[in-house]
Amino acid sequence: MSRKGTKLKGLSESRFGPMIFLFKIAGIPICMKEISTIYGVYMMTVAICTFSTFIGMFIDVYIHREDLGRAMTSMRGLIPFTNIMWIYSYCR
Repeated sequence: MSRKGTKLKGLSESRFGPMIFLFKIAGIPICMKEISTIYGVYMMTVAICTFSTFIGMFIDVYIHREDLGRAMTSMRGLIPFTNIMWIYSYCR
């Protein structure tokens, strides 16, 4: 049973090797035994940048709430950014 499991693992790695490599480059841990220190620092940086972007957008809209054009310009990036981060977080 264990030899069959290792044979299947090798087969999937040989078939999907480039795709797994691209996921790892994008920061999505697929088929990783352990998370490295560099990856941990990378994930903390992504989280900090994400939260600071959301907070910055809302603060800019709050400060310039009288100017509807500027508020809409600031919030224009919110929906695509939220969709990208949702998909990215789901793939992790």
